[in-house]
Amino acid sequence: MANHERIHLNLEVSPVENYTGVAAADDIPDDIIHHIQSFLDGRQAARTAVLLKSWHRAWCTRPDLHFRDQDFRYPLIDFPDFAINTLQRYEDLQLKIYTFRLEMVVIEDHELATELIVKAIKLGAAELKLQIRSSGQTLFTLPNELLDSETLAVLSVHGCLIDLQFGEKQVSLSSLKTLNLSYVMAYGDLFYDLVSKCTSLEKITLDTTTSYPTLDSTKIFPTRDTATRRLVPSSSCDSMIKLHKLKFLQFNRLDSRDNIYRHDLWPNFTWLKELVIWAFNSDYDYWNGISICSRSLEIISLCTYGNMIMNGKFDVPNIRKFKVVGVHVPQLVEFKTGSNKEWESDIQIKCTQFTTIWFSALSNLLRMLSPSRISLSVSMAYLDHARYTVSVGNGSPIPIVENLLISGHEQQHFSVFLTSLFRSCRPNCVSVDTRFVIQLDLEAKFQRLGYRSYGKHDLSNHQKYLAKFQRI
Repeated sequence: MANHERIHLNLEVSPVENYTGVAAADDIPDDIIHHIQSFLDGRQAARTAVLLKSWHRAWCTRPDLHFRDQDFRYPLIDFPDFAINTLQRYEDLQLKIYTFRLEMVVIEDHELATELIVKAIKLGAAELKLQIRSSGQTLFTLPNELLDSETLAVLSVHGCLIDLQFGEKQVSLSSLKTLNLSYVMAYGDLFYDLVSKCTSLEKITLDTTTSYPTLDSTKIFPTRDTATRRLVPSSSCDSMIKLHKLKFLQFNRLDSRDNIYRHDLWPNFTWLKELVIWAFNSDYDYWNGISICSRSLEIISLCTYGNMIMNGKFDVPNIRKFKVVGVHVPQLVEFKTGSNKEWESDIQIKCTQFTTIWFSALSNLLRMLSPSRISLSVSMAYLDHARYTVSVGNGSPIPIVENLLISGHEQQHFSVFLTSLFRSCRPNCVSVDTRFVIQLDLEAKFQRLGYRSYGKHDLSNHQKYLAKFQRI
């Protein structure tokens, strides 16, 4: 595959000059070229067609189609002809496609989008990824042919309307294994009328946002009886329990009524391996008493933002990774694993209160997670110097942290903060913004704390370096 990668990376160079295999460069099988082109977007894949006849033939028959109107200089003129003619060629040659991605963010032509999607389904598309621009105050409505597809295995939709006819629509997506819905609205209940009817689902990602930004929902959804208009999902998890094959579940902006923190809920998902909950309601009380009990769960990721986990209880004997991202230190009452398997914890928090209480809460959390390999990331906010104090510990063993990353902008109290942090945990490896180390002359302080420097790590995307220290 190395030779094909050279062709991929040097599209301006003749492949005959770079090809070193036994076969002639123009004899590369179509399926290999298709595989290479699958890593490229539509424009890049089109450029490979000029290399050789085999590459042009492969591009014209590739099973993965990616249509983006923003790739065209004059999308209103060029894109419709290109998209229609391409799919017509596939129909004429009786070719099948596997992946069809359609992004129409410039053109507001819903009739064109419907025509292209229906053609793709008839050509046997197993994977659909759709993002269609709204037309005025009207969201694009998914065609009925999509909801009746027997070949569709992956469906990803952003910013569309699903007409479920308030439960009267017979959904027939028997092969669907992966469902990703974001900024989607429905005539009906997304969970009862759609998700629960796709019994082969293994992976679900749902953004339960109930309104589309910049749009007026009263204009989008005119109905005779607003009392029967169910635009938001209800009892989501309960309606999905019968999905016995479900292995991955992600909620974005979950509504508080879904009651996902119920202790008796998660044991019913007997095959669920990974759970991701991304930012609940803005009211932190909805995180109070979160309780997850599951023998199948192996990965739990909780992205809380400004919410706070309080009185959290976890009984997850087969856990492999536990991750929390947010502003506040999670407060856990119990974390049971019941297993000797090695597992990891990844805690990413922000220090906004330089107090003994904050450091004590951090130490308690790390102590509860101490059976795992802990990675801790602390971002320092601009601290109120009038409130800061040094943590003194309570005589309990200091929890071990495998990797500690310290970031932020606070410099005035950084040295005292570092001392307090090292009294709350004992990291084996520490990474700090190089600017702190140089400006605050921290080399000597780290040596006194029992650490030696072992180089820098370039974070080119952030235009900065991390100084790395290791415990001696």
